[in-house]
Amino acid sequence: MTLSHRWTAIAVAASVLSLAAPPVLSQSRVVAPAQRGTAGPETPYLVAATFLSSDRKLGVQAAEEVRHRLQSDYTAKDLFVVTEATIRATLLASGYAPDSALGEADLMVLAKQLRGEYVIDGTTSKAGSGVRMETRLLMSLNQTTLAQPLPAADGKDAGDAAKMVGRSISEALKGMPMFRKCIADLRASKPDDAITSARAAIAAYPGSVLSRICLLNAYTNKKESPDSIISVATQILTYDPKSTLALTNLIDAYDAKGDKDKATEAVYRLYRADPSNQANAKLLANRLGSADPVKALAIVDTLLANNPGDAEIIRTKWKLQLAARRFKDAIATGEELVKLDTAAATLDFYQRQIGAAQSDSNAAKVQELAAKASQRFPKSNFTLLVAQSYYKNGQLQQALDAARRAAAADPKNLDAWKFIVATQSDLHRPDSVLVAGKDAIAAGVPRDSVGALLLGRVVGPAIAAAQTSHARADWETALKAAQTVDAIASSAQSNFYIGVAAFQVATDILGALDPLTKSKKNEDHAQACTLAKQGEDYLATTSIAMPRGAQIDKETAGKILGGVGQYSDFIGQVKKAFCR
Repeated sequence: MTLSHRWTAIAVAASVLSLAAPPVLSQSRVVAPAQRGTAGPETPYLVAATFLSSDRKLGVQAAEEVRHRLQSDYTAKDLFVVTEATIRATLLASGYAPDSALGEADLMVLAKQLRGEYVIDGTTSKAGSGVRMETRLLMSLNQTTLAQPLPAADGKDAGDAAKMVGRSISEALKGMPMFRKCIADLRASKPDDAITSARAAIAAYPGSVLSRICLLNAYTNKKESPDSIISVATQILTYDPKSTLALTNLIDAYDAKGDKDKATEAVYRLYRADPSNQANAKLLANRLGSADPVKALAIVDTLLANNPGDAEIIRTKWKLQLAARRFKDAIATGEELVKLDTAAATLDFYQRQIGAAQSDSNAAKVQELAAKASQRFPKSNFTLLVAQSYYKNGQLQQALDAARRAAAADPKNLDAWKFIVATQSDLHRPDSVLVAGKDAIAAGVPRDSVGALLLGRVVGPAIAAAQTSHARADWETALKAAQTVDAIASSAQSNFYIGVAAFQVATDILGALDPLTKSKKNEDHAQACTLAKQGEDYLATTSIAMPRGAQIDKETAGKILGGVGQYSDFIGQVKKAFCR
């Protein structure tokens, strides 16, 4: 028989029992012969079923002693204690053993069927030569079970311990009228009145957890200061260390104060109160994620042991491993995650996985992950990462192919064109480098960006080589490279390079002119005329380019242009003397 079927049977049993009950007032309320007086319409009912105990007989006896004590202390009109016979018959009718010790949820269902307003949830055990009873007073409010912990009772026997429990229950019931008023005030949206009622209830019963819960709710509704909420929540926890309501409010209050350490401590307490609660465990794991990922991982591993294959928990574990810098483990966990949840393979996922592989110095895994990512996100920079990986490994053609794919997916991606230019240059294909520059501009890449790229890859190295060798041929190569790039993407830098290279060629030519002008041979005079005209052309190139190039280096440009004037005079004299 299922639980729901059992409690349907309980309802029927309760109905049958009410027909056979002693005389009652309205609503056919049961009157127990052992209790003085008669229950009235407003009389609260109390249910005390068998206590939980390793010794079932002791559990039965403990509950009976508590019932007898309360029946003796209260008239049926003030508090009606549901009899053992009624409880046993109801349980038996529902398929339970009549001496069953029920859990909290089943106790509350039983109480509802027996009109129980209050429920005693008890545990009992042998303690040395005596008996120990640990009890709570339960009640239902809006389908929520509220618990009032009662002091533990140690007696020489069950009857002696029951006397203490009875006194504790009597004390707890003193605050109930004002507690109920506090609840009514809350429902009426009167938090100030609720606070007053809660304080009156606490005055009537200083150990009242329920009244403090009502007070806490009133403070929350009024948005009282974090310190006020912390004070009440802390008081609740002194009586009920596992109070979820108190702990969650404590967390929020410490967060509001910016006290992360105490907030995290409260989350720890919430987790320890019920380690099987996944929501609390995840909350703690997330809290510890940045502060102490190693401890958080231990909690997550416990969660996974109870929930193997849970993608959400595995995702949390992956993030924590990254935070803990356990990169190998994180990569493996990430791969497990996307097998369980293919939607987890997002752009961010691959970026983190590749970052982990890079931090782990695992070039092969970087290349593998980047290749997978580039297939899934062709317009991302993952294809470039593949190109970079090939390039670092000296696989230039593969790097070029990957860079071309990146440029095809995103034609305006300057980085893709940088790789194309770089690999073509390293493959010693200068013409292909220049073609790539033209293609980049045609694709929409800014002309100045392409120009800078080509200058760096084509002209810069040529200038450096010429500066090292001082050979005219190298300066002529540098000049040609600068002029070619300038034709594709003219800039102040390209003009500066043109001016410098042309002036250096002219200087070298003028150096060769001097001995020719001193010769008496006609062929040397003809050669001097030819060189003078060539030098004049190079100086003209310098004069045209360098004014714009001065934006790059004004001082150098000024010196060169000054030299152009001096050399031009000399060339004019040579031409006049030898060019007839």
